This record gives sequence, C-alpha cells and structure tokens, in this order.
Amino acid sequence: MAAEAPAAYLPRCMPVLNSHLLQRVRAWPRRVVVTVAVVAVVLLAGRIALPLVVKDLVNDRLQRIPGYTGYVNDIGIHLWRGAYSLHGFGILRKNGKVREPFFLAKDIEFSLAWRELWHGKVVSDVYVEQGQLNFVKGPSEEESQTDLDHRWRGVIKAIFPIDVAHLEIANGLLRYVDTTRQPNVNVFVTHVRATATGLRNRPGEREGGEFPAEMTLEGDSLGAGKLKLFLAAEPLADEPHFHLSLKLDDVNLPALNESLRAYAHIDVGRGTFRLVAEMAGRDGGFQGYVKPFFENVEFHSADDKEKGIGARIWKDVVASAAWLVKDKSRDQVGTRIPFEGKFGDTKVGLLATITNLFRHGFIRAFNPIVEGSVHADNVLPSGKSADGNEVAKNKPDENPGEKNPTGLKPIP
Repeated sequence: MAAEAPAAYLPRCMPVLNSHLLQRVRAWPRRVVVTVAVVAVVLLAGRIALPLVVKDLVNDRLQRIPGYTGYVNDIGIHLWRGAYSLHGFGILRKNGKVREPFFLAKDIEFSLAWRELWHGKVVSDVYVEQGQLNFVKGPSEEESQTDLDHRWRGVIKAIFPIDVAHLEIANGLLRYVDTTRQPNVNVFVTHVRATATGLRNRPGEREGGEFPAEMTLEGDSLGAGKLKLFLAAEPLADEPHFHLSLKLDDVNLPALNESLRAYAHIDVGRGTFRLVAEMAGRDGGFQGYVKPFFENVEFHSADDKEKGIGARIWKDVVASAAWLVKDKSRDQVGTRIPFEGKFGDTKVGLLATITNLFRHGFIRAFNPIVEGSVHADNVLPSGKSADGNEVAKNKPDENPGEKNPTGLKPIP
C-alpha cells in the first residue's frame, strides 16, 4: 500500500495534536494560566496605548519650541523593525505674524539603521514624504522665518533620539517668500527628491576622504526649470566644511517677472534663464561664484503701455545695456559673479562681475558648466585663497578642457 502523502496525513493528525496541547494546558497550575493571560492582556493594552503616549510626548515637546509651535496628528509604532512614524506633522510661528508654515510633512519615518550595527554604530534612517520647508523674509524678526538655530537641536534630538545617518526626501517643496519687496517675491522648487548619506561619519570613515557625507537634490523650479544640486561635507566639523555645486536649466524667464520687478524694476516678454554656481567653505570662511545666463530675451511686454514714463525709460536703459554686452552669436547675456568672506560678512566682486559681462560678450563666452575652480582646502578663515589665486581673478574660459579638478562627483 502506497505511503500516505504528508498533505493528506496532516489534517487527520490535527485533532489529536490539538487534544494533546489542550490536555497539557489544562495540566498547568491555575495561577500560571492566569498569569500568562494577564501578561498577554497587559502587553496588548500597552501596544495599543503606546502610540497615544508617544503622540502626547511629541506634541508636548513641539509646543515648547522657542518662538514656534508644532503638532503631529498620528503616530505609528513598528516594534518588529525598530521604527516609528509621524503622520501629519507641522511647525509654525507662534505669534501668527507669518502666514506660511515653517515646515510641513505628510509622513516622517524614523527607523534604526540595522546595517550600521555591524560597524558598531547606533544610528537611524529618516524618510520624509511630501516635506515642505518655507523661508520667509519679513520687515521684522517676528514676521520672518529664515534659518534654523541652536534652539532646534534639542527639539530634533527629542523627536529623533538617535543620530540620523541617512536621509531621504520624496516629493518635497522648498519655498522662499520676501514680503519686504513689492510685489512680494515667491520662488519655489517642487517635486524635490533628495538623498543624504554619511551624516554621522568623520573623514576617512567608509572611504569618505575629506568629505564623508554627500547630498544630492533634484527638483522643478518656478518657470519649469530643472534644478540639480550636489553637496559634499564634513557634518561633524566645528565650522562649516563643504563643497557645493548647483545647476539650474531652462527656466521660462517671464515666470520670474514678479521677482524681476521686485529687485530690478523690470519685466520681460520672453526669454530663458539658466545658472550655475559653486561654493566651498572651511574654518568659518567661504568663497565661490555664480554664473547667470539670459538667453533670447525680449524686454517688451504686453502691459508696457500701462506703465509710467519712468518705468519705460528704465526698461529701455536696461535693454540697451543688455544688448551692448550680449554675445550676439548666442543671443545670450552672461557673467560670472565671484564672492568670498566669512559667514555673516560676504564680499561680492562687483568690478569682476562687470568685467566678466564684457568678457562674455566680446572675448570668449562662458559655458554654463560648473568649473571645479574652488576647493575647501584652499579657503582661509577670512575667505581668501591660501594659494593667492583669488576667486575674482579666475578666468574659466581659459581652461575649457579641464575636467572636474576637484575630484568630486560632477553635476551632469
């Protein structure tokens, strides 16, 4: 007779097994059964109550931020993987004079980085879904929210008690509003995708070299432009130690008309804007440059007839100046704006900026690429260059064949 298959045999065995287990349980002392049942109920009740307790603790801490207040709508606890999540998170100015929330997020998940335990580190990963950060410059300090200072460290530490080593942001928003200008300036980057790694590493760890941490960010700017940013840094340094490169492409210039009217008192009918920038800092000093490019610009717009005589004359002056320094073959106006200094004391090379306008227009046009011409190890605490080659005197058009001299990841 053929042996009975396990799948067919198991159902016949189950009643016998269940009866045997039931007899064993009935044989336990009554006090043991009661104790096990009580422990199970307590653990279940504790698991149900834990999110409510954590929610109250987080909300209490958020409401004690100096000058700000905050909230979280719900908490999720994931004990099996060492994680918890915040749902509906927000931080706002307490005085109510700033209309925009400082920070909002649909979801924030904080989890233990198990891979780092093999390296003897107890650190965490953070994932932010639909995070929104709004910077506002107002006519007074009470009407502004422009930075994160030391007061936030205790708050972040209370909410995320383990140091963050890895950060990811999906579908985020960065926004800057200046209410001191008329019209108000409102520029933003949407669909932000960002990844930061090595945030708790020191130089030399994980083959990180001078900069053990890296951050990449991409997003869509106002005017349908494309933003790419790369940052390499030593996050545990006493003073900012970093190298940053940025590229912004294909911005529809009329979308910036409110900002152009606010800062330059002009607007345009058509045109494209692009920009590249590079910056490095160490020991309190920094230096870098910004290269803006305006292409196919038409200064006349449909509402010119409604403007006063002074506004029309000023627009004609700007249009004539732009035509004078324009690279005619590219229909492009561009320059290179160098800067250096200490944090809180920036010096912009105005003469070099004007010189570069004419150089771009008449001698050799600059290319909208990151030069790789500034290095953190060459920056003195004053912002000057240690090798004596000042950033304002660099001529990027004379070395078009040099490729990524910094050795850092280039922006494509």
